[in-house]
Amino acid sequence: MQMTDKIIKKGKVIQMAWRPNQYLVEGELDNTQLGKVTGWMQFAGLKKKVTFALEGNFHRDIRGAKVRLRGEGEAANEAVAEKYLEGFATLQKGKVGDMTAGLPPHDYTPQGYAYFEWYGDDNGRIVIELKTDQVELLTQPIPVCESDPIDRKEQAENMAGFLSGLASEFDIPENQAITVGDTATVEHAKKVIANDKIRGMKLLPKEIREILPPLYSQDGKGGKAIAYAKYFAPSAPWTWYVLEAEPVLDDSHREIDVRFFGLVDGHEKELGYFILSELEEVRGPMELPIERDLYWRPKTLQEIAPEMFPATEREE
Repeated sequence: MQMTDKIIKKGKVIQMAWRPNQYLVEGELDNTQLGKVTGWMQFAGLKKKVTFALEGNFHRDIRGAKVRLRGEGEAANEAVAEKYLEGFATLQKGKVGDMTAGLPPHDYTPQGYAYFEWYGDDNGRIVIELKTDQVELLTQPIPVCESDPIDRKEQAENMAGFLSGLASEFDIPENQAITVGDTATVEHAKKVIANDKIRGMKLLPKEIREILPPLYSQDGKGGKAIAYAKYFAPSAPWTWYVLEAEPVLDDSHREIDVRFFGLVDGHEKELGYFILSELEEVRGPMELPIERDLYWRPKTLQEIAPEMFPATEREE
């Protein structure tokens, strides 16, 4: 699965956002000197280790610690990995974004969700998404009570700098990098393009669309209904589990949106409808767009939310 956007402009390949999750073999990141993150990562497809010299700190759950990361890159196709990582700098200088192992106190990310993001001088925004059990503490972090959550203003400035760089690559004035269009359609398209560049993925790629059953096809299954896709807000406690989907057509039978039915876990858990365009446009408190869980495997509603279904139903 290609987890980045590339655009060729005048013969130059411009990488919009990197997500080399599947190519990470292992690595170590060190924040024992506060204000700096150093270390290394080994990726399939690269002969040399990637080393780090970043400014910033981990989130409070691992701040001041040294951590070891373990990926699944040993199983990756070397040729595919090498092609994907073409142009990836082996010395990553820049600024730390959000880096957390998904441990308490969960300032901005869900429990169990490890997230290592940085803004490299040479490659822009890079994100490694793991599970908490893929992160090992090599040294102890400083006590949570002795530090403050990551400054969201600073992170917003990092994101603004990243967007400004994208605008420069495409010869777009900075104040028009994310702008309003003269129609609702253009406005929506611009938001989706901007958000896709940030998240480095499509929310509904062909391979996900093809496995989603039509609306009402799982009626009556209750807790045995299957969720085939999962979307989440990286900076807010909102998650959407997709059970079914159906295109929304205009009068000329042209697809203009996609309507989902599934489980929404926000202020409370409830079944309901939601649409693709809303997920594509919205951003959370950290100005991060909705993302798709790349590690998701289909699960039943019983597995996702057992408290919503009586024991008698689960036993049937």
